[in-house]
Amino acid sequence: RTTHPSLQDGNGRGNKTCNFSLHVDIVGLKSIYSVAFSLGLPSNLLSLWGLYKVGLSNGGIQLVFLFNLMLSDLLQLLTLPLWMLYLDKRHHWEYKSFTCNSLAYIFYVNLYASVGFLCLTALDRYLAIVHPLSSRGVRQVRVAIVSGLVIWISMFFFCMTGLYPTVYDDTSCLCLENYPVTQRYASVSFPPILCSYTSTRIAVALRNSPSILDNDRHKIVGTLIIIIVIFVVIFGPYHLVGAYKFVAFFLVEDKCQLEQALFLCYRLCYGLTSLNNLLNPLLYIFMCTDTRHKLKESLPCLGCSKDTGEKTPAEINDRNTALTCETKM
Repeated sequence: RTTHPSLQDGNGRGNKTCNFSLHVDIVGLKSIYSVAFSLGLPSNLLSLWGLYKVGLSNGGIQLVFLFNLMLSDLLQLLTLPLWMLYLDKRHHWEYKSFTCNSLAYIFYVNLYASVGFLCLTALDRYLAIVHPLSSRGVRQVRVAIVSGLVIWISMFFFCMTGLYPTVYDDTSCLCLENYPVTQRYASVSFPPILCSYTSTRIAVALRNSPSILDNDRHKIVGTLIIIIVIFVVIFGPYHLVGAYKFVAFFLVEDKCQLEQALFLCYRLCYGLTSLNNLLNPLLYIFMCTDTRHKLKESLPCLGCSKDTGEKTPAEINDRNTALTCETKM
């Protein structure tokens, strides 16, 4: 049995000890991390290469958001091998506390930064479709760059509320685990409501806009479906269990019993968030016409199939290009 011999609360005072097995999540989490790393790393690197090729000749708001999204995904993916080693050692961190704290910040900051950039991209699509004229002053590259910086900085300070000053327990050698959870650490969770609202408004605008070509309409609908999958299937379980855990923290007396009851479910939902790295390239890169053409030019093996009749970027109407994958202002 792997137990937690001593804990401290967020203020450094002694806390009640939880004594239950932690090894039940090892197989499930390692399987999730292995899939996320082995498939997510090459797909995100290929996506970045496509963005680089597009960026040489075209720039725009979407390019800024996509680059930041891929960067956050890659940084999060690079932490997974060490988390798998940690699980191999049965929840025993063998490295320094600085390494544990650094990885915790990298994992969580980039997890929530990824959510933030997804929301910014959805918001940009919302403005482009629902308010195409009045939003021109806001939908500019410099605004996108500033928005990206705000996301990185705000997510860092948001994660500090739960992770500072340390997530490493030098007695039990646990990293990023607290049993029972501290109040501050339990608060590091929020629902991405913005994307749900903008996705709904985009769907309504699509239904009411007869000027959008069927081909472009299908692409946007496909994008909305993947957004829903990401936030309902990937992020939804983690935020729901986390919210329940946070509320129950204030209601139950035996917090260790609560931790034991939710442990496996919470840990698997926590690991499931890593799979967003597999869907992000599909959502914002490989559904993007300009990027696909650049990849085919750079990697001939991607263009070896017969012509499917897909329009080139120059052949796509400017208005409909802005609705699907904008690369120019």
